[in-house]
Amino acid sequence: MPVWVDPEKCNGCYNSRQPPCVRMCPGDLIVKDYSVNKAYLKYPEDCWDCLPCIKACPEEAIEFHLSYQLGSKGAKLVPHVHKTRDFITWEAVDNSGNEERFKIRTKVLKIDLDEQIEDGAEGLDFSI
Repeated sequence: MPVWVDPEKCNGCYNSRQPPCVRMCPGDLIVKDYSVNKAYLKYPEDCWDCLPCIKACPEEAIEFHLSYQLGSKGAKLVPHVHKTRDFITWEAVDNSGNEERFKIRTKVLKIDLDEQIEDGAEGLDFSI
């Protein structure tokens, strides 16, 4: 299973019809379930692990799980986007639970929502 959306962390970007993860997925594989206000990977078998959805998620609710050829179910790669948005610290966990972190520079791209966010959350920054 490549990309996984944690339903405990995902808030659906409030009332956004098209959250950043949905718009950033080039395969249109991430969708939002409006009944529970959460995003999820609709067709996991079609995901090609390109990871823009992970970097775009403001809640860090999307994780990349390594395939069984590289690690077991516990192996994963999780990004932590810095507040300045110009660095990402990647947390790599292997199948034994060993953790390694590395920091890389990234581009700063403004991602505007396709609509105004309700519930008083207008000040959120959805750049990656």
